[in-house]
Amino acid sequence: MEPGQAGRLVAMAGETKLKLLFGGKAKQVAVNRVTVSVAPTSLHPLPVDVRVFEEDTHLVLTVDPVMRFTEEHPIRLLNSLSQGKSKRPGSVVINGSSWYAVVHNLDVEPTSRPDWIKTAYREIFRQAEVRRVRRIAVPLLGSVHGNMKPSESLGMMLEEIAAARFLLLRNIIILAAPAQVKTIKARLFRSVQ
Repeated sequence: MEPGQAGRLVAMAGETKLKLLFGGKAKQVAVNRVTVSVAPTSLHPLPVDVRVFEEDTHLVLTVDPVMRFTEEHPIRLLNSLSQGKSKRPGSVVINGSSWYAVVHNLDVEPTSRPDWIKTAYREIFRQAEVRRVRRIAVPLLGSVHGNMKPSESLGMMLEEIAAARFLLLRNIIILAAPAQVKTIKARLFRSVQ
């Protein structure tokens, strides 16, 4: 034993006078009585009732990139897809707990417009109330497949949250790429102070 080590061991064995303090950095903020937080897109499973995906008018952006075997001939399949009716920009396509915010039209340039994104956010929050959703995960629309700055999309989302009337929705998780979580969280906290 080195000199002084015995005293440290005795102090370690004795009762500690330290207290555990809860707090530290905030992990969420409240906007219009709804808790808003940021999580990485890699978080699985998500503690939500509904997850929103960024989509285009033909619903091809979230299609599985791996080709699956199908009984239908590929030319027939492409014909049926091309004759399908496109979705309106700003609308939300609901498929169970997966919702698709249509904010891109790949037939025009630019493929996305701010008014489509605002309309989609508004429709997401309206549908959340209609369908009695309590927890929802939403990406920063226009920044997933588009070139909108995450900060611009965050501002639009927060405007729509502040303007909405929520009775049931309690939690909104903003989904971000893992490398962007810290930056988006900092912008979220700055924007609500």
